[in-house]
Amino acid sequence: MSVDLLSDLTPIQREAVECTQGPLLVLAGAGSGKTRVITRRIAFLLQQGIRASNILAITFTNKASGEMRHRVETISPGNRVFVSTFHSLGARLLRQYADRLGIDKNFTIYDTDDRNKLVKQALEALNMDDVKFTPERIGGAISKAKNQLQTPKDFERTANDFLSQTVAKVYYGYEKRLRAANAMDFDDLLYLPALALRHNEELRAELDARFRYVLIDEYQDTNSAQYEIARRLSINYPNLCVVGDPDQNVYRWRGSDITNILNFERDFPGARVITLEQNFRSTQAVIAAANSLIAHNKLRKKKSLITENPGGEPVRILSFENGLDEAEGVVIRIKKTIEEKKHRYRDHAIFVRINALTRSLESAFIKHGVPFQIVKGLAFFERKENRDVLAYLRLIVNPADTVSFYRVVNEPTRGIGKTSLDRLTAYAESHEIGPMSAAGQVAKITDIKGKAATGLKDFARIITDLRASLELPPHEVIRLVLDKSGYRTMLKDSTDDDDADRLANIEELITAAKQFHDEDNNRTIGDFLEQIALASDVDNWDESADRVSVMTLHAAKGLEFPVVYMMATEQGLLPHERSLGKEEDMEEERRLCFVGITRAMKELYLCHSRVREFRGQFLYAVPSMFLDELPRDVERVDGMGNRNTARTAMEDWRTRTAAATLDRPKSPPIAMGSVSTDGEYVNGQVVQHDEYGIGQITDVSGYGALKRVKVRFPAAGEKTFVANKVKMKIVKRN
Repeated sequence: MSVDLLSDLTPIQREAVECTQGPLLVLAGAGSGKTRVITRRIAFLLQQGIRASNILAITFTNKASGEMRHRVETISPGNRVFVSTFHSLGARLLRQYADRLGIDKNFTIYDTDDRNKLVKQALEALNMDDVKFTPERIGGAISKAKNQLQTPKDFERTANDFLSQTVAKVYYGYEKRLRAANAMDFDDLLYLPALALRHNEELRAELDARFRYVLIDEYQDTNSAQYEIARRLSINYPNLCVVGDPDQNVYRWRGSDITNILNFERDFPGARVITLEQNFRSTQAVIAAANSLIAHNKLRKKKSLITENPGGEPVRILSFENGLDEAEGVVIRIKKTIEEKKHRYRDHAIFVRINALTRSLESAFIKHGVPFQIVKGLAFFERKENRDVLAYLRLIVNPADTVSFYRVVNEPTRGIGKTSLDRLTAYAESHEIGPMSAAGQVAKITDIKGKAATGLKDFARIITDLRASLELPPHEVIRLVLDKSGYRTMLKDSTDDDDADRLANIEELITAAKQFHDEDNNRTIGDFLEQIALASDVDNWDESADRVSVMTLHAAKGLEFPVVYMMATEQGLLPHERSLGKEEDMEEERRLCFVGITRAMKELYLCHSRVREFRGQFLYAVPSMFLDELPRDVERVDGMGNRNTARTAMEDWRTRTAAATLDRPKSPPIAMGSVSTDGEYVNGQVVQHDEYGIGQITDVSGYGALKRVKVRFPAAGEKTFVANKVKMKIVKRN
């Protein structure tokens, strides 16, 4: 059996599998077979007599953990190895050890929208302006604090400006409301277990002894809380194997800390380091482009991908006149390969830096009859009707859930107005109970009468009756909710045509719950809610469907496609405008571009346009600096298919914009190259600055020496200059 596990591995992969004792860092380059190494290592441990209950494997998405679990099961049938995401592990530990941690195991997991509602309540309680200090902004700051394991008290101690001091005050109120609702936000699933492992030595030692062999995938994306969990589980039994690639760290904005992987040998003395550099996925042309690009980063562990795959098609840079032409051109290219029977639709992926760029693609797909799927979150579960039903389910599992209570207490309508709800809330707060409990005591609230009192009483009875069904299969619970709440009747009796679609959506929700239960008959409605709460964008992707996949570069991580198009590779988009001028941010954008490139197996196209409509404006687009960091033999092709291998992207752009105009065919002649030295700038002109490139004047104000001109540049954003001191070429007069 040992031969079966190791015979098809390379010598370096075999070494990683057989190194089972002590800390191990596997630096796994893109496409180097890291999932194979991890799953074979788990099977090898089992083969060596290690009990499945002593092995813990952690990754970042449900899709990745599902694939890993399936592969291990295929190799070692019947094993009980715990393969999980970090957040699922955290939720499991919190529920399993709830009594010891002083929490209720039936807690609700709040998403970002739920979190922001509680933040808004905390702001209002402090009489703070939620326009200047938006719930989103404050909630984001609290999230960052939790990822760095800062309690409200810790955060308050370091608050040294007005904004952070405001966040500190709200943080206290937010946590109080969160606990009163018996709820956890997404960050709590890491924050609370990490703090428990840090401060509860008995629990830490117990879990360390339980999970004697810990394997962590995508280690480069761990944050402070995840690092703390990994470290605390590997003290008595330091058999920690982490697999990752610093060149693919792309979640710094979400709290990930690249130094966790860069400093692994320092943090775990005696650690072995094994580097997997052979790429099995991509052609030599794609690998050459990836290596050339990432070599410009400084914050990395130096390595180069190698491959024995064929040379393949050259990497191509496609230039288009505008964003609409870009979308149209890419879709036509894809359709042509299908007609020529070179590829299937499902072989193609289109990556964008931000979701806003998918709009023009959708139109082009529809126009040319090309099937597609846009991978961007769980849109199905975000529909109002489904969120309503899920709120009912959350409330019957956890009656303390205030956010869910207020969402459905009058859905369908029960004659309960805002005034009555305000009075209910006041009663609940004065008696230190939740609104659900207060609804059950509505007869004692003299200010609430008539239809509102009856409606609240009926609602409390409905939820109480439904709680008796919690042990039923999830799909049966949902059916009962729809019937007893009156939600199904409301949609069936409606004269609104859209309500027929809404009814179909909630029927589909029942189907999803049944499929979930059929996979494991022990699963409860609580398990179903947790699965939805912890799902990621890619979990909603149907890889078997013969459709072109459109997704962000972040969502593409870990996937692979025969043909990849990367859209809008332009300054201000990739790299993103927020990263310009900040070296660490710029390096992360380069890593993101590297991730996109290394998803391609056979063909790679990087696209940019001369003019792009963005945020309601037509702006000259500057090709991404990353395009000029690719090998010189990359092919550069304009929208008409004319090849240009000699010029760099920037040189090509400069040549093209020398005769450019924003308003094609009807635009007036352009005055090129004229330099204004006397401040004669007017609103609407397109100008060129030596440092910031092409931009458009958005405002001219003042007179004489006080005259100012404001210019918006695609890459650098808006800049203001003294009109008679700045020297800019007028590219197009208004």
